[in-house]
Amino acid sequence: MKKIKTGAIVGGCVLLGLGGALAITNPEQDAYDDFATQAAIAYLKSEVCAKVPTTFGLQRVCQSELESNQAKIKQIIAEGTQRQNFVLFSRYTTNLSISPDLPSYHVESVGALGQFIIYKTQKR
Repeated sequence: MKKIKTGAIVGGCVLLGLGGALAITNPEQDAYDDFATQAAIAYLKSEVCAKVPTTFGLQRVCQSELESNQAKIKQIIAEGTQRQNFVLFSRYTTNLSISPDLPSYHVESVGALGQFIIYKTQKR
């Protein structure tokens, strides 16, 4: 009986420690904005800039514009993101729409242990 009680106490302490570690490392909104900005720039470079004609150095101009407008891209992402904080982890829902003439995007991510995982992306 004493072994069961000791096992329960140890198990409870482990769960409490794990919960504390998750809560402490639950990333904040600003960290998500940085992550999402870098992910968006990487996506745009590979999917948009790569398809721009190389004539007159337009691909380089496209990539340069993305790099020089990181702050604006981050602002657009921050304004389009809603965070749900579940203490142990956070869920981020981002809706990006720059112009009615351009496609919009819906992205869902989870943040835990100081990391982010994008688990759903929809082009609308």
